[in-house]
Amino acid sequence: MRKLLFLVLITLALALLPVMVYRGDLWLSSDFVHQEISFILETKRMLATGAPWWSWNTYLGSDFIGSYAFYTLTSPFVWINCLLPESLLEVGLAITFVLKFLCISVVSWLYLRKMGVSRENSLLGSFLFTFSSFNIASLYYYHFYEPIIAFILLLIAIERLLRHQRWGMACVALAAFVVTFVNFYFAIGSFIAALIYVIFRAFSNDIDFNVKTAIRGLIAVAVGVVMCSFLLLPVFNQMLITTRTDAQSAIDSTAMLNLLERLRTVFMPKVVEGRTIFVSEGSDSFSNEASIAVFGLSLAFVYVWRHRDWLSSLLLLYLLLYLSPLNGIFTLFTNPLYTRWAYALTIIIVLCTVRVLDERRDVKRGVVSYSIVASVIVFAFVAKVIIVNGLQISIPRFLALIALFLIGIAAIVMWSMKKISLRWLKVSIVACVIVQIWLFMLNLGTDSAWVNGLKNNVEQGSGEVTCRTDFRNGKSFLTYNAGLLRNRASVQSYHSVITKDVDVFLRTYTKDFWAKNKLRANIHQDELDALLSVKEIYEMDSTGNVAKRENKFFIPMGFAYDKYLLSSDFYKMRDDSLFNLPLIMLSAMVVDGNYCDSMERCDIYEPLNIDSLVAKRREYTTTDFKGNSRGFTAKIDLPSTRMVFFSIPYSKGFTARVDGKDVPIYKANWCMMALKIAQGKHSISVEYFPPGLKTGAFISIVGLLLLMLIMWSECKNKRRNR
Repeated sequence: MRKLLFLVLITLALALLPVMVYRGDLWLSSDFVHQEISFILETKRMLATGAPWWSWNTYLGSDFIGSYAFYTLTSPFVWINCLLPESLLEVGLAITFVLKFLCISVVSWLYLRKMGVSRENSLLGSFLFTFSSFNIASLYYYHFYEPIIAFILLLIAIERLLRHQRWGMACVALAAFVVTFVNFYFAIGSFIAALIYVIFRAFSNDIDFNVKTAIRGLIAVAVGVVMCSFLLLPVFNQMLITTRTDAQSAIDSTAMLNLLERLRTVFMPKVVEGRTIFVSEGSDSFSNEASIAVFGLSLAFVYVWRHRDWLSSLLLLYLLLYLSPLNGIFTLFTNPLYTRWAYALTIIIVLCTVRVLDERRDVKRGVVSYSIVASVIVFAFVAKVIIVNGLQISIPRFLALIALFLIGIAAIVMWSMKKISLRWLKVSIVACVIVQIWLFMLNLGTDSAWVNGLKNNVEQGSGEVTCRTDFRNGKSFLTYNAGLLRNRASVQSYHSVITKDVDVFLRTYTKDFWAKNKLRANIHQDELDALLSVKEIYEMDSTGNVAKRENKFFIPMGFAYDKYLLSSDFYKMRDDSLFNLPLIMLSAMVVDGNYCDSMERCDIYEPLNIDSLVAKRREYTTTDFKGNSRGFTAKIDLPSTRMVFFSIPYSKGFTARVDGKDVPIYKANWCMMALKIAQGKHSISVEYFPPGLKTGAFISIVGLLLLMLIMWSECKNKRRNR
């Protein structure tokens, strides 16, 4: 293992340092900067509060646990970065990059040794898995590595259980907990892949599998998941109201073009993420990678040809699932183009490969046959591109991709024909891995100008919410999550978790398909900014230059209405382009019930003017508004009983007190919240606590007790067996 760790460190140094020297930094583009880095900073700030319940910097405000459990909250590697000052974030990211690859190499080495692979070939197999194309492509997605590590730990625990080794059931329970905890979404694919693994493993001759073993395994997994209830229940409550869960069907029955693109990825590496290479008609194929350096599927096919056992059958089934619409089973109602369970297929390819190496038999025929088939398939795509489509990527990138494939084919064929030794083949593998990382990182480019522009031109927020800042621009991804990066409450964000009501709100009033990722209205921007209490507007160009201006229609957070409009009347206007919907909401609060009896009902046909309406709403607003991770406090003085509106997404997790007395919170203006407050001066206190957290914590304690019971039972059985 020491040799393995040294080899991984040397490879990372040779792969990352030249790119850092060439570019001057480690920043990657798009999601890495706009999501991963900004989410880590927000996680650091929220955890430091001691009560990380409500994130003001996420959209219009969002449940922190439900929004960040998928990305950063449950990652030990993010916790390391949270311990470092923000000025050392880039150093922390580099360190945790290395730690993640080292952890992947260690757990994969342990698994291969558990499966009886020799020490030498376990080292090679672990290196191949650590730097598989899927893991290299995951440089783009910083939070993908934890599920990979957890899945291999789950396989090791399953092997202990199947072989009736000590603490097997407890190990499965702990591994199931880790799989669920580090990423609840990836856990779905991991558990499905592990179940298929166990079903095929049951037919192996080297284990004694029976119904009792199956029941013990299912109980252990259930206990592990139950132990994670303190996280799952708040996440589940958040996911129930998000758009992510009902975005698409799980089965992708139409994207055969994307399946052809996925077929290419098992034969050759991919040097750019997020787009098809040979199939222009298909949609972008995210996270589709399952190849290993140089070897590819060559020795895996040799293993299948020579053996009729559980492993060869499992490999064929995984390939079938990977290359067919059934891949969508693992995504469960999100994007069927994703193949984010490819680490399961990759580890099985690696296991087949190193087992063939352990056999020390002639593989020339198999390797040559594979090389011919792979070359025909790849160059059929190439011919199609050149003749029919035209290149989907740049010519240098395209040539580098083909060269990487041909070098790998040449190296494996020469080794199989005994023209070069296995040692030189290993050198070729390391070289190809390093070049692939170079190409991938350089092709992604860098958003340093964007990051530096924000640091230099946008002041750092204090974390205290006094207004909403709108970072917006008419160009692409330039200003996503700028508020998160600078710790300023913003109405714009780039995040996967957004409630359905807020999504409909943004899409309806901005007429913008991308409203769920940014708030840049095609129409009525001033009216929308006024409704959402936007005080400052930042505009940035492509070079990172930032201009700031004050919103002349700013209304402080928490303003009172004297008129209301029933939602049934508002629905009639929603699809009529003649109506200025945000302006209508400034004239009267849209409500569902009859709790506005103290106010006048609005005439929807009266003429509206933004200047007069903004002046009207400014008459009675809250003062001393202060937001924190638990909610907010404010003061207000009203001439009569009014409904006070806050542009904060309505949630059952909020509780409100006025002058220390509990008051109900009403849903208003489609998806926001409002309080009914009587005449006079009042102090307002609104607190948030994640729904399901207390119940989940209690259930987790029950799960922990069950784990202790399992460990006691296994210890007792071990003594009896002695």
